[in-house]
Amino acid sequence: MKRIVHVFLLGIFLFQSCRFLGLGSDPFEELKAKYANSESKFAPIGDLNIHYRDEGKGPVVVLLHGVSASLHTWDAWAETLKSHYRVIRIDLPGHGLTGPPKDIEKLNLEEGVEIVNRFLESLKVDSFYLVGNSMGGYISWNYSLKYPQKVKKMVLIDAAGYAQPLPFIIGLASHPVVSPVARHMLPSFLVENSVMEVYGDPSKVTQATKDKYVDLSRREGNKEAYNYFFRFAREKFTDPKISEAIKQVRTPTLIMWGTNDRWLKLEYAQNWTKDIPNSKFIAYEGAGHIPMEEIPEQTSKDLVKFLEN
Repeated sequence: MKRIVHVFLLGIFLFQSCRFLGLGSDPFEELKAKYANSESKFAPIGDLNIHYRDEGKGPVVVLLHGVSASLHTWDAWAETLKSHYRVIRIDLPGHGLTGPPKDIEKLNLEEGVEIVNRFLESLKVDSFYLVGNSMGGYISWNYSLKYPQKVKKMVLIDAAGYAQPLPFIIGLASHPVVSPVARHMLPSFLVENSVMEVYGDPSKVTQATKDKYVDLSRREGNKEAYNYFFRFAREKFTDPKISEAIKQVRTPTLIMWGTNDRWLKLEYAQNWTKDIPNSKFIAYEGAGHIPMEEIPEQTSKDLVKFLEN
């Protein structure tokens, strides 16, 4: 009996060690049981099976999350908006329950624009409001350039688009020496610290929120996908040329920004209103990189006001 107990305790120790160090992955069905719900659907697009939720009725609002996040970042917004809007949100390729394509190079964000378009075409959605946070913001403004006739209005929340210093975890994980290891290992404490960093007020971060980000990073293939995006950021988001096309955006745009964003600093945010002529800017005092998750009530009210005016 003692031996069985020792083996059991050793198993728990090894499991916790693997989780702490970010080694291995968790079974998809276990993650699906925990993070999909009755509103969850899956759409086959190429070799991807995109996890999405499509809730409510009315004008369509499409929500695109940022790097290392998932459609859950919009939970509070969706709950508020679905009484008057049809809210569509997806786990972007390499994230959440969707996971990466077989060819990791197909995760490039230009391909991401096409994946989003093919997904919306599969739902027969061709006119909508488009909202993107961080990496999802980068996809959004590039989508609006390629398919301007489809996007009625756009909202960019702490969006990527201008050259600036990399956040610590992205700089570390994309470093040429660290990157080969980071493709297979993403320690849970680094994920949890990153969640604390993207909130302006870290005291608002619950253990359930940290667990969710850690769990979904452990979906098979997601660590490698995150690493791809981090390397992409090192290459693209430090190059001043990345923002050249922003001046061509003509879609009416609302820019939302947390004043305490540690990832994409407020000092760079004013570039958006300078380069997009038909734009409005709102700063949220004390909020961080994901204000729609941190202060959903205030940000969703501003969203609705912008969409309805």
